[in-house]
Amino acid sequence: MLVRHEPTTFHPLAPAHMPLRALRSKGSPLLYRMPGSALVLLVCAVALLLTLGLSASFAWRDRAAAIQHAHDTAGNASLLVAEHAARLVETSDLILKQAVQFAGPADTPLPTDRAAWERLAALARGTPYLVAVTLIDSRGDATLTTRRFPTPPMNVADRDYFQAQAAGGGLHISALDRSRYGNEPLILLSRPLAAAPGRFRGVALVAVSPRYIRDIYKSFDFDYARSITLRRADGTVLLHETQGPDATDSAAAEAAGEPEISALRRVDSVPLTAEVSIPVSSVMERWHGQLWTYISYALAALAAVSVIGGLALQRTRRERQAENALQHAYDTLEERVRQRTAELERTNAQLETVVTDKEVLLKEVQHRVKNNLQVICSLLRLQAARIDEPARRAFDESLRRIQCMSLMQELLYRSDQPARIDFADYLRQLCDGLVRSGNPTGARLTVNAPQPWSLDVDQATPLALIASELVSNALLHAFPPGHPGTVTVELRPEGAEGMRMTVRDDGAGLPPDQTGPQTPADEKRRNGLGLVLVRALAQQAGAAITVEHGPDGGPGTRFVVAVPTLSKAQTKAA
Repeated sequence: MLVRHEPTTFHPLAPAHMPLRALRSKGSPLLYRMPGSALVLLVCAVALLLTLGLSASFAWRDRAAAIQHAHDTAGNASLLVAEHAARLVETSDLILKQAVQFAGPADTPLPTDRAAWERLAALARGTPYLVAVTLIDSRGDATLTTRRFPTPPMNVADRDYFQAQAAGGGLHISALDRSRYGNEPLILLSRPLAAAPGRFRGVALVAVSPRYIRDIYKSFDFDYARSITLRRADGTVLLHETQGPDATDSAAAEAAGEPEISALRRVDSVPLTAEVSIPVSSVMERWHGQLWTYISYALAALAAVSVIGGLALQRTRRERQAENALQHAYDTLEERVRQRTAELERTNAQLETVVTDKEVLLKEVQHRVKNNLQVICSLLRLQAARIDEPARRAFDESLRRIQCMSLMQELLYRSDQPARIDFADYLRQLCDGLVRSGNPTGARLTVNAPQPWSLDVDQATPLALIASELVSNALLHAFPPGHPGTVTVELRPEGAEGMRMTVRDDGAGLPPDQTGPQTPADEKRRNGLGLVLVRALAQQAGAAITVEHGPDGGPGTRFVVAVPTLSKAQTKAA
């Protein structure tokens, strides 16, 4: 049996054993073709750039976080200042309303006696941020003030709060004012006194000390320099407080016009706005303190990369020296392997030519054998036409066996593998020919071989003859004339690699004495050549044959041919 040999390509050396210099010249990737020192320098440069890039990225992220923190701080502080201002104005306005009630009804003169002064002073003493509570008549003259008694001469007819109340209005908050009794600027809240319709009786005035408010603002815990401003709705500044951490004044940065982070918020139910501003320079100063931490880490990483790179360069130099020594040995070995490879390739080409010639020859032999067998079949048919009936039956059996082998040669000739055939396809074609040529009773033949089964010719030949004998015997002898039945042929896998061929009929069956053990003489006398030949062929194929009379309690006979794997079958046959 011929076996096709696939062409073999010999390589001088496997890539895993090639020196670095040789690999660099064989179309390897760019990084692998680079010298070791250049590769080490490239890796060090990438590591340095990555370290600097990451440090810069983290530092820039912290800068953005610091600015965002300053925005949040300014927003929270402006909310707190606005809330405090609302409560301050609300409390001051409450005292102001009590002073308006203290001035009496619209048709009474304003109080000026000491008892009234003491009651008014007691009203102001309960609120620490109030400097004074003053009653002013319609001409602008102060009639009673908690500052001192008796009230000194003071006319405020030219002040904006007096003119605003004379024009008619409610609560009025004035700009900063220098007190007539000192240099401290004050925040003034005023309301008109009760008067008859269309008349102006005077003004009740409350003076609030900004120093008290500044002391409260100074207690706010800020991480940055900051400024706090209270403004009226028209933009007039009522209070402006600047301070930095650790009592550092931020007025210089503000005066220099540096950019600031500001948060503006309206005071509830009062025409005031609270603004908190943080200089960007103060935020950057804190960020610069954190920046040195990143610089320290970056310098340490750069130093480590430099040391590792130096060690890697030294190792690369030693590897280059070893590579040069290996290259010389490799060049010599490569030349010797190249010569040996050329010899092997020539030998392999010769073997391929021989194998091809043998395959062509085998195909030609198979074709000629098939043709010769067909000639023999034609001669037997001509001879059978001239002899009597008993002898003609023997001729027909011999003719059937020769046709069986001719079909085998034809399938071998068509197969891509000259020494193997698909036995399932062969079985279907064999049964089709038998039922058309030798079926006197008109029995129905069913073949069930769903899976292909490749066999070499040495094992396929006896199995083909067994199938031919069993199927033709069932078609000729299993059914009485006029009572056609069914013959079933199955080819099923058995075990891991074996197959089982079953030939069953539902006819009259074998005589009882033919199912038991028999001697060769008994078999020849009772069974004729067919069953004797089947048992001999089964032994040749390494198969086990079982004969069952009336299988499964039904009529007919079943022949089971169990074929193991090819290796087991050949061992058993040997």
